[in-house]
Parts: sequence; C-alpha cells; structure tokens
Amino acid sequence: MSSTLIETKNLMRRFKSGDEYIEVLRGVDICIKVGDTASIQGESGCGKSTLLNLMAGLDQPDEGKIFWNSEEISRDSYQALAIKRSSLIGMVFQSYYLVPEIRALENVILGGRISGNTDNLAERSRFLLERVGLGSRMSSLPSTLSGGERQRVAIARAMISDPKVLLADEPTGNLDEASGDSIMDILQELCEEKQVSLILVTHSGKYAARMGRSWILRKGILEKKSAK
Repeated sequence: MSSTLIETKNLMRRFKSGDEYIEVLRGVDICIKVGDTASIQGESGCGKSTLLNLMAGLDQPDEGKIFWNSEEISRDSYQALAIKRSSLIGMVFQSYYLVPEIRALENVILGGRISGNTDNLAERSRFLLERVGLGSRMSSLPSTLSGGERQRVAIARAMISDPKVLLADEPTGNLDEASGDSIMDILQELCEEKQVSLILVTHSGKYAARMGRSWILRKGILEKKSAK
C-alpha cells in the first residue's frame, strides 16, 4: 500500500449564488501520508469544511482529482465511496452528530456496524469509551452528557472502524478552553497510539501549532503556514 493516504490535485469547487458562481476552492493541492498530523486554518466561510468533505468523498469537485491510497476516486459512485471510506477515513465534527435516542455505547457500536468492522464490536466499543474517559457513562443518553463528553463519544465512534486518517472539523468549536484542551489531548494520543494520520480544521492557532504541518486557506488557495 502507498504511504500516501489522501491526495488532491488542482481541486476546484464553486457554488452558485443567484446568477453568479462563487469559487470556494481554486486549485488546491494537498498530500496526506501515513503518520502525518496537519492543521488547516482560515476565516469562517473560506471553504475549510468544503475541502474536508471533498477529501472524505462526501462531495465531488467541479475540477481536479482526489486520490485515496493512490487510486483516483473523484467520480466514484456514492456506494463505492462508502465502502472504501469505511476502512480509510474517520470523521469528527463540531456538532457531534450523535443519535439522541440511543446510549453512548450504542452510538459507538452503531458506528462500527455502519463501517462494517464488526469483529468484537461491543468489546472494542467499551474499550474505546474507557480509553476516552467515559467508562462510567456508557449507558448515558447524549442529552445527559456535557459537550466535552459528547465529543469523546464521537471520537470513539470515529475510531471504532480503525481508520488510517482522522478528519476533525472544528472538534473543539463548541467547547470551553479546558474541555477543548482535553479533547485535543485525546485526539492526539489516540492517533499516535493507533498510527492514524490526523487532519485538523481549526480556528485556534494554539491547536494548529500542535500539528506537524500547518496550512491556511485564503481566497480558495491553500498556503503553507510559515513558522514563526
């Protein structure tokens, strides 16, 4: 298997607004390899989440190519992408997206079932919840958990499929600083333990600085962030 996990070439994405088209991404090249940690910063609405969704195969580019494990997937069907994504990519979002009617453990188990990685699923789900510090909250509904606890469940759910890359879209955006610091610690520790590449979209310069590489998205162009 190639050491390059996700790569984009000349990625372009535009959206229609009235009679005009707004170019959100203008020729973005990015390459994520095994063991990488990287951050993407930029102003609100600049296209960071759009880029992450394209990398995850949740959206299609207007121009350019996307590669997973050196195989182009830019025009694959939704079903084909879902199958390939399940063993490659995990995602964590700002808004958690937990199923409110089922308990924390069941949310993680559900993530494993969707990915198809069902071997020892209940045992692995319990282990991950223990690992993120929720051993005593496995039977809790999301509505009874704090924001930080919900994000911990979401991280466990993302990791249950044993992904090679974790795409984290503003994972601390709804949290206070102390909870955000804790979530970042958990993300980095888990990714290091399991040798998962971590791509972080964030507004926080502090969290961006914890990654090995940093980019800024400005006017649709991805620029390498200069070290201070």
